[in-house]
Formats: sequence, structure tokens, C-alpha cells
Amino acid sequence: MLDRVIGSGKIEEIVIARFHPGEDILLAIYEICKEKNIRTGVIMDGSGAGENFTYQHFPHNKAFMIPGHNVMIATMEGKCEMSLQGTIGTTVVKAPEGMTDDEYIDSIYPTIPGYVETIEQKWHYLGSAGGNGTPYVHAHCTATNKDTTVCGHLMPGTKCGSGNPELPSHFSVVIAKISGVELQATLDDHKFFYQNVVEVK
Repeated sequence: MLDRVIGSGKIEEIVIARFHPGEDILLAIYEICKEKNIRTGVIMDGSGAGENFTYQHFPHNKAFMIPGHNVMIATMEGKCEMSLQGTIGTTVVKAPEGMTDDEYIDSIYPTIPGYVETIEQKWHYLGSAGGNGTPYVHAHCTATNKDTTVCGHLMPGTKCGSGNPELPSHFSVVIAKISGVELQATLDDHKFFYQNVVEVK
């Protein structure tokens, strides 16, 4: 039998949020986690109109892979319908001695023109809101428009869409806040990134 890392907790609260037209969906989820102190949770559902769905995905052709990484980033331009689900955790960074967290992430992740250029964007590429102790969001999204349907990891740049930006949107998320256990997205000093499960009081 495999030596799995297993922890137990309980659903403490259900948080439901409606986004404004034009809001960046991933950044809004980070903000909700901070506001509601969600250190671990489940995105049970997210649905509604989106715009410029930006996502990580495995490439069809290895020649297009980001050097040193096995994923690439793309954008479905224009309006789309989206659904999403995923996990929420807390970022844990164990940077090498003598390096700040920002210096460490900058040394690991490549610059991708138009998508990943700043330190903040490199944290988002990892799924982190901004380093040690900040929310981590691992959301898988499916989006469809008149031409195609795609799926991938939610990235910044994906906006909440609306037929009329002066009216409320109908994009909402449902998040289950979990207590008693933490999902810790851990970046260690050997350049390994993994998810750990730790029971907490």
C-alpha cells in the first residue's frame, strides 16, 4: 500500500460570492480567501460568463514547451461561458539560506512575455497569491465559445464577463472553508514543489 499523506478536517462555512463585470477571477478568489481567512478549502463550483480565459495547459507539441517546464500558457480571446472547480490551500516557502522568497521564485520560474514578467506574476504562475502564508489556488476551468471548448489551470487575465458592464454579472463561486487540516502548497529549498497535508488545531 502507498504511504499516502492523509488528514481530516471539517467544512466550517460555505462562502458564496458574486463577481463584478471586468474583475480578474483568480485575483478575486485570492481576495475572498484573505477576507474570509480561508487557509484551506474547496471551490465547489464557479460558473458564468468570462472573457479572455487565460490558462495553463499541456502543449500538443513538445517544441512549444516552456524551457524547463512542461506546460504553456494560452488565452481564449473574447467572451466565453466558464465553469471551474478546484482546491484552495496556503503557500509555504522554504527558500535557500540567504535568499528572500521573491528572489527564490524569480530564480526558478521563467519570464514569459505577455504572461509572466513580474515577481507577482511568477507567484501566480505557481498558483500563489504572493509567497509564504498567502492563499494558493489550484483551479481547473472549462471554457467554451462559438468555436471551441478548452480546459486548463486558471491564470490571471481571465475576466468576469457581462452583456452589459453597467449591470451586475451572473458569475459566482461557491467555496467550502475547511478547518482542522491544511493543504500546504510547499516550495522547498531544493526547487521541489508539492502539496502537503497537515492537521492543525
